[in-house]
Amino acid sequence: MAAGLEPLFAVLRDPEVAKVFHSCKSDILLLDELFGVHCRSIVDTSVQFTLLALEDNNISLGRLIQSELGFEVDKGEQKSNWLKRPLTEAQKEYAANDVLYLFELTDRLAGRLQEQGRAQWAQEENHALEAVRYGRDELRPHLRLAGKYRIMPAELPLFRELYALRDRVARQLDRPSYMVLSNDRLVELTRQPIASHGALRGAGGLHPDLKRAPYADELVALATADLAPDGPLPADQRRPMPFKRRFGGPIAARAELRETLLQTLKNHLAADYSPVLANTVLSNRLIGDVVEQGSQAALRPWQRQLLGETAGQHGLSMSDLDEPLTA
Repeated sequence: MAAGLEPLFAVLRDPEVAKVFHSCKSDILLLDELFGVHCRSIVDTSVQFTLLALEDNNISLGRLIQSELGFEVDKGEQKSNWLKRPLTEAQKEYAANDVLYLFELTDRLAGRLQEQGRAQWAQEENHALEAVRYGRDELRPHLRLAGKYRIMPAELPLFRELYALRDRVARQLDRPSYMVLSNDRLVELTRQPIASHGALRGAGGLHPDLKRAPYADELVALATADLAPDGPLPADQRRPMPFKRRFGGPIAARAELRETLLQTLKNHLAADYSPVLANTVLSNRLIGDVVEQGSQAALRPWQRQLLGETAGQHGLSMSDLDEPLTA
């Protein structure tokens, strides 16, 4: 299949050809993981809309087209089965119509950004999408799921093995993992394991293949298996603790001053522009990154410029934020 798609891949790689998407990060990740294709010259209409900092910052393509262009996109096939092949003619028409207005939409959004002096912001954010790469946690993939917070530490080994079983079945069936077992059901099976074939036959929320050999035997056996706990992660893969828990003395005091300054700047942005823009420029997570890494490393140029202008207007200085905390 990849060979047949090479003409498309060539266009995606070509930096001279702009590619217009809406909310394209998932597409970029899949292109990287499955084909090693890295898209260039990306224009993402969701990025453009986000930087306008309107009240509704999380908007679907259909709603965005309706609000900006006045067209109502047909949603008839939105919830149909897109995994079934071949696609129906109605699905093909829906997919084509779904991107029909992207060029007109991006031109409209670009014009509004230009009027507000934010065109450069969009250029920098879209350019950053070129560097997005797929990263798989080979050692602890189960710990990426938010459901881990709903189970006890002693249940983590079973959670790990159920996750691995689901992944193997999904790969064998060539189906998304959620179609084999949802994340919520995965947590439920961890909390209340299925310990007999009779219970398995009556269990809901499982793909039929999980109730057949060889997976059924494995699923039942896991309920009473003596499972080894996770070992420690290699040092280079451990997530560092938050800076407030890692630093003490003068460094901790400096970190506190940085955090206070950033929060003050965020409050000024909210008052001068809007709370939506303030959160776009300085999310709580980004504040922590700036405190520790410094603004030169953690922020894009447009963010540094806007924060610098805001600081100047309110008699503040960002000079202490330039370098990493421990520099």
